Amino acid sequence: MKHIIFLLIFLVNFLGAQEFPTKFEENGKFGLKDQTNILLPAIYDRITTDILIVTHKANETTIYDQKLSMLYKEQEILTYRYSENPDILQIILNNGTLVTYTRDGLLSNTSQLSPQKESDKSYKEDKNNGYQIYTIEKNKIREKSFNIFMDPEDELLNIKYPSYGQDPKFLNNKKSLEIEYTLRRKSTSNEKIIDYGDSEERLFSPLKISYIISKLKNKYGVWDFKEQKEIIPFHYKKIISYQNYLYLEKDGLSTFYPNIGTDPKYKKLEPYIGAFARFETPDGKKGWVDRKGKEYFDQ
Repeated sequence: MKHIIFLLIFLVNFLGAQEFPTKFEENGKFGLKDQTNILLPAIYDRITTDILIVTHKANETTIYDQKLSMLYKEQEILTYRYSENPDILQIILNNGTLVTYTRDGLLSNTSQLSPQKESDKSYKEDKNNGYQIYTIEKNKIREKSFNIFMDPEDELLNIKYPSYGQDPKFLNNKKSLEIEYTLRRKSTSNEKIIDYGDSEERLFSPLKISYIISKLKNKYGVWDFKEQKEIIPFHYKKIISYQNYLYLEKDGLSTFYPNIGTDPKYKKLEPYIGAFARFETPDGKKGWVDRKGKEYFDQ
């Protein structure tokens, strides 16, 4: 019995020690505490505890780990950004270094930061799912749909759209694009009334799955095959899709659409790593640009 009591006491103390510090407020200022102690006094204008602990006092920012060991001081930090899906905190240092943290610590492999499917499970394994397949066939784009509430012979499930330009490709850089989605019937009757839930279209947002990249007279542009209109003029030497944004290149300069715009301005521009992309201007200045086009130059 004594051993059980000692074990319970140990577990309580251990679990309590694992809890992250919590914020508290006094006289309009913020501090940090655990269950028994004040860890940081209430002298800060703002404290965030997403992944790492970030304190702000006047114009001074300090970043700690969850054990309150100091990682970065104001003089080292250019900016930082917390992002969701995936859950990360990214810090740009004055020397141009970008560091990325998850709840497991410093992230060395950043390849997982591109938009991902939530599951590799096929729609065929889930009765609540459906799919749409878009295929480029000569000068037509065929849309074929399937879900459990529609009859396979329904003509609405097989639509053809006119294509535009030469060598068209979808945003996945292929001539076929499959989009899965969840759905459910809105009523218990036999009516074909469907409520669409989550769709893989979100992986391409703010772009649309109806965008195709093609070329006219050896210049690339973007065409919306459903709305039958030009999205990006056919003026570019190169257009590459990175799923939810596009790399545009013209006259030796590049940009990202829609994040930065359609006017190329960078001599070098690397793909986004989470919230930031590395760039170099024509006059040799280097830095990072965020997904809204704000620049952070190396100090």
